[in-house]
Amino acid sequence: MTPIEEKLLEEIDALKLALEKAKKAAQENAQYKAFIEQRVNQKTKDSVFINLFSNPEYQMLLYKELFPEDKTIKPEDLELFRVERILTNHPYNDLGLLARRKLIVLAEAQTKWSVNIIYRLAEYYFQSMEDFIYKTGMNVHGTPKIDLLDVEAFVIYPGTDNVSDAISLRDVFFNGDPNKPDFKARVIHGNYKGGIIKEYINFCRVYDMQRDIHKNDMEPQKGIAATVDICIEKGYLRKYLQEHRAEVEKIMFDMYNPEYVKEREQLSRLYEEDIAFGREAGVPDAKIKELLIRRHGVTPTYAQNLLDDKPSTSTVVAL
Repeated sequence: MTPIEEKLLEEIDALKLALEKAKKAAQENAQYKAFIEQRVNQKTKDSVFINLFSNPEYQMLLYKELFPEDKTIKPEDLELFRVERILTNHPYNDLGLLARRKLIVLAEAQTKWSVNIIYRLAEYYFQSMEDFIYKTGMNVHGTPKIDLLDVEAFVIYPGTDNVSDAISLRDVFFNGDPNKPDFKARVIHGNYKGGIIKEYINFCRVYDMQRDIHKNDMEPQKGIAATVDICIEKGYLRKYLQEHRAEVEKIMFDMYNPEYVKEREQLSRLYEEDIAFGREAGVPDAKIKELLIRRHGVTPTYAQNLLDDKPSTSTVVAL
């Protein structure tokens, strides 16, 4: 074999080795990508709320309802602004919508009202800003003032509890102390008149009724299918449900997690039984509070909130 032939074989062998390495790297990258996608699919699930208002058509309807004074808005002015929560076993019904330089932060409160919703909204805004600052190359440690997005926050509450039209982080957690930080949101509830938001609220209420009617069924699909049928008949999200029925029913079925619901119901019942038993025995609330902290590992503040709250054995599954 001539030197030239030997050199050519060496180059071929080197090329084969490089190709093998590239192939292996591509396979590993594909496997990693598939692994991440699997984790995201397993750990994060869209709700009907997120699915509906991620659709550009319904984003426009939503924006025009929230800001009727803006007559110049165009579909291309709206951009979905999601904060991905990978490490969670249940959905967060929080959504960001960027309209030009304004970030609209929305959260759906579940059927049972909780003031913790205002913390969720504040958290979503600041997480969004962290992402925005990173993407735009601003330096929060530098001396020039960074350029934050304007923000408007809203809660959509489909439940029947009597709630106010606004909620404040300062009022909820700091007793209105003017020296404490604040974050405010408008609350849209059952008294809201017409439009896509009212239709969504009605959709949620129909589902609540159907879930109660079919609570003893072994197949949750019955309540889900009935919900969609009734809402189409009554005109609640009719076009959306007709066009995306299979997708919506799958989302609702995925959200139906009987194991999680059972666990939450059992835990809530334990809290309530301890409180009820203690009070019937004449034990002071202060002692019951100590029991809740010691037995269940809850924080003192949450233990007090349990004592102050009205007992409830219902657990709501997020849409």
